[in-house]
Amino acid sequence: MTRPALDSRVAFPETPADAAGLHAQTAPGHPLALLTEWLDDLVRRDAVEPHYVTLATASASGVPSSRTVQLLAVEADALLFTTNLGSRKGVEMRETGRAAVSMYWRETARSVNVTGSVVEAEAAENDERFAAEDRAVQVARAVSFHGLPLDDEAEQLQRYRALVDSGEPVRRPDYWGWFRVVPDAVTFWEGVPQALNRRLHYTRSDSGWNRRAIQA
Repeated sequence: MTRPALDSRVAFPETPADAAGLHAQTAPGHPLALLTEWLDDLVRRDAVEPHYVTLATASASGVPSSRTVQLLAVEADALLFTTNLGSRKGVEMRETGRAAVSMYWRETARSVNVTGSVVEAEAAENDERFAAEDRAVQVARAVSFHGLPLDDEAEQLQRYRALVDSGEPVRRPDYWGWFRVVPDAVTFWEGVPQALNRRLHYTRSDSGWNRRAIQA
């Protein structure tokens, strides 16, 4: 029996031939340096939403949850996000001090999985970052609390528009803040359909980062 050809939209993705291959010998010593290289490459290729990722958390009793969020920055040793601290993800990160981040980009047939500890920003940094936000974003965060029931959408929109138009300064709500995921393990993957896919795993130790190729 002849199998039908795969639709190109669902065919196994392949890392572009002009992309630097994933090899332990040539990869940077720090995983976030490699992640930055991959993100820069995605921007050059006009990839769709390269900075939207999956953030996974778990409750203190071990019940997992995940959602799509915006990766705001890749710092020297952390991934930066923002959230309502009273949201499910905010509560769970505070309960466990842990989070995982998954990223996948079809344009380059690459993915990255990160696990690490969570560090909350100090109040002064939260205030500074909130003050730098667009006014409409500030107001949205002030009038909406993630996860609470919405009984009257029209009333919420009315409060939103009134505050936007008022010109009054918007104070950062106590429940809104920024946090960092500081990785202790990072795995990179790239698709190679004509051969074996490649994976490179980084682990943090007291002396720094170790990396090695692992079977895909």
